[in-house]
Amino acid sequence: GVDLKNNKNIDKIIDKSKEILNELNEIKQNRGINKKTLRALIIGIPNVGKSTLINRLVGKKAAAVGNKPGVTKNLGWIRIGGFLELLDSPGILWPKLDNKTVALNLASMAAIKEEILPIDEVAIYILNVLSKYYPVFLKERYDIDAIDKDNIIDTLDIIGKKRGAIIKGGEIDYKKVYNLIMKDLTEGLLGPITFDRFDSFNNTKEDGND
Repeated sequence: GVDLKNNKNIDKIIDKSKEILNELNEIKQNRGINKKTLRALIIGIPNVGKSTLINRLVGKKAAAVGNKPGVTKNLGWIRIGGFLELLDSPGILWPKLDNKTVALNLASMAAIKEEILPIDEVAIYILNVLSKYYPVFLKERYDIDAIDKDNIIDTLDIIGKKRGAIIKGGEIDYKKVYNLIMKDLTEGLLGPITFDRFDSFNNTKEDGND
């Protein structure tokens, strides 16, 4: 797969595009049709790196990027070389997010606006996912072995003290802790994790969100 963080396998997209274009142009030439550039649409949920991918392919900042949803406002064609045109598009989502787990997963990846779900709820959800499925990463990043769901404040206090999220009087700045957890996730500092689980996929289908 393509790894934008480490700039791996990006050239494979160019190579495959040229291969597809050559095949299409060969068919067109046999039919007496003029050769054309290859056009493709970049589409996906908000804040997953669509514009970043385009910029990597172009080799310069051709599309606006930002670590929040809604940076790309309109459709826009961007030419790569003389053979490929990519259409950058705003992120798309389901019309309604009736499934709470799906909403939390999207919020954890900053794919939906912060106003939709409280940041404290999202940050605690991230910690619970780490504790359940990725305890090694939880230990490596925060030096926490497990999370007590009935006393989550203790966990937040540990993270706050270790990361310097302390306000006047020595109290923990919980809002800063929540933001630190979100930032650690979106910047890939928690490790290679996924929020998609097969059991939750089945539950989503049963809820009618397929």
